[in-house]
Amino acid sequence: MTEPFVKRTWIDVDLDKLTANYRTACSLAPAATVTCVIKSNAYGHGAVRVAEALQQAGCGSFAVSCAREALELRKSGIRGEVFVMGLTEKSLLSAVISQNVTLTAGSVRDIMDMEDAAAALDMSVNVQIKVDTGFHRLGIECTQQQADEIAAAARGLRFVKLQGLFSHLGLVTQERDELQHKRLMQMHRWLAERGVVISDVHICDSIGLVRYPQWHHSRVRVGAMLFGVRPSRSEHMPFENPETLAFRTIISRIHQAKAGEVVGYGDDMVLDYDARIATLCVGYGDGYPRCLSNGRGKVCVHGQLAQVVGLVCMDQMMVDVTDIPQAREGDEVDLLGGGIPYMTYADWAGTNRNEAISILSRRPVRVYRQGGRIVTVLDSMLEERRDFE
Repeated sequence: MTEPFVKRTWIDVDLDKLTANYRTACSLAPAATVTCVIKSNAYGHGAVRVAEALQQAGCGSFAVSCAREALELRKSGIRGEVFVMGLTEKSLLSAVISQNVTLTAGSVRDIMDMEDAAAALDMSVNVQIKVDTGFHRLGIECTQQQADEIAAAARGLRFVKLQGLFSHLGLVTQERDELQHKRLMQMHRWLAERGVVISDVHICDSIGLVRYPQWHHSRVRVGAMLFGVRPSRSEHMPFENPETLAFRTIISRIHQAKAGEVVGYGDDMVLDYDARIATLCVGYGDGYPRCLSNGRGKVCVHGQLAQVVGLVCMDQMMVDVTDIPQAREGDEVDLLGGGIPYMTYADWAGTNRNEAISILSRRPVRVYRQGGRIVTVLDSMLEERRDFE
């Protein structure tokens, strides 16, 4: 049977593995809410379709980075909690409050801006206070003065509901993590002493989930683990965490190149042998990093590794298939996932696994599989989605 999409460059997403990873996270934090972090287009997987699958699996809490990501989910019919963990621009406050989105405040000024926007709509808004416990990215300082200012502001709030208090671990050393956790709980106590009682406290992400079960509190925020990025230093733990994505393309042309010739832009890599070169329908515009040019990267063709030759272009790239005589035009090629594990690819690129999957652009078609068959094909460029019974 012909597959229901045109094979050029695409991303296969295994929804069964995704939901299995979600259930694993739930089993590791049985007393906490598991908030599924699907920012950055669900780490390259496609936020809406991923949220639908997780919602069907029982998830009622999602987190994103910005207001526009939250609005995309609401526009697509995602129910339950949608929590913006980063800055929300004042110009978008009304839009997200009207869609019952939970917001993050990193200052008293943020809280008051949210109160004003909610008052104008005559609607309440749930707000989580971010505390800077030493990560030095976002959040209020962990001081009694800040606790005083929040408590003073809280006495005048009519529309803002201070629902949660959270922070983010640096995950460098256990000693530093313990200090950060201690600071978060200190701020929680200071606020309670001033009459601001907050029940939702959280600090653990995917790594914290497995490394610090004693700090699960009311919720854990699980992102990378959902997508098969196994938390570091958890290899000894008895749970599966399969990769959920495979980035694929096809061979568009095969030709012969003579020794002494160069392939593609520049002359960084002059061939010193006669080679059989395959051109692939993919480049850095699709999310394959240019840093994997000139032999640093490899792809998988017929189960064998083929080295990248020359510079990766925006829309195409070339690989050496001299030692893969069975390679033909139209053959599938694994770029990431499948025959190329996330960690291997990330090591080649000098990055981490999160970036490797998150930089995949919206140009490749997303193909979602469940129960051994294709259930959805999403083409963001054409704004087309097809679902199959």
